[in-house]
Amino acid sequence: MSRPILVGYDPNTVDPAPVQFAVAAVRFTGARLVVGSVHADPAAVDLMGHGHVEAGLSDDVTEPLDAVREALSTDGVDVEYRALPGTSPPRALHHAAEELQARLLIIGSTRRGSLGRCLPGSTADRLLHGAPCAVAVVPHGWQPKGRIDVIGVGYADTPEGHAALTEAFAIARRAGAKLRVLSAAKPHGYGKTEGGGPLREGTTFEEIGGALRAAAERGVAAATAGAQDVEIEPDVSVQDPADFLIAASDRLDLLVCGSRGYGPQRAVLLGGVSRRVAAEAHCPVIVLARGIETGPEALAGEAAGTAA
Repeated sequence: MSRPILVGYDPNTVDPAPVQFAVAAVRFTGARLVVGSVHADPAAVDLMGHGHVEAGLSDDVTEPLDAVREALSTDGVDVEYRALPGTSPPRALHHAAEELQARLLIIGSTRRGSLGRCLPGSTADRLLHGAPCAVAVVPHGWQPKGRIDVIGVGYADTPEGHAALTEAFAIARRAGAKLRVLSAAKPHGYGKTEGGGPLREGTTFEEIGGALRAAAERGVAAATAGAQDVEIEPDVSVQDPADFLIAASDRLDLLVCGSRGYGPQRAVLLGGVSRRVAAEAHCPVIVLARGIETGPEALAGEAAGTAA
């Protein structure tokens, strides 16, 4: 059986954004959808003999799940609804993703003013550390516009960057979307030489930035050479990568990022860039787990051939 997409529905915020994005995702992946809502399970505490049920968990999520079922009744998607017992939303969703062998776990961000955020300690923040599959974080209040037209990918010449490009390319091909390849280089230690002394006279920020930009442009061109069936739009900048990706997300329908370059296989581990982007992006962000497969069980539900 094909690996499903799992979306967590919060009965407290009743934010429809994660479910709406999940519906859009299953339309271009062909995956079945599982909507899970976490409820308190005191028996789990007794079984473990320690811990406690997290405050705010509902005792019964039948009514919220019924409301989602009614809202999706005319969408024509294959949906399974599950009440997930547990002591906390992150723990229960993590367990469900492992049990289902989900290809993607979709969650909403925490509300703060008019923008969604992955606050420290929130469900989104906790699931992004060690999740067993790729995780999509959907800003609170996000609304679909009908179709996914422009997908962005944060690219760097690293194994994680190449994996993100491969998956983003496959998703763009299945969705019939343009792929915007975003690459940013930030000058480090400007004003000093490698040995710690001042730069020689005549070396300017413009020269350093120009060299970095040219190198990034060559890297993107090489990585996307020979791409077929997808319109590729390079976008290269010399600035802080997180700032660049967050600003670019305002013009995207979806952003794909790699996870940190170390840690266990099949686990999402956030670095500074990924954490900030997932927290502050204006569009849904997919953060890949390390070692994620590319093939029939990849995010796009197809043999996700490379962009090169």
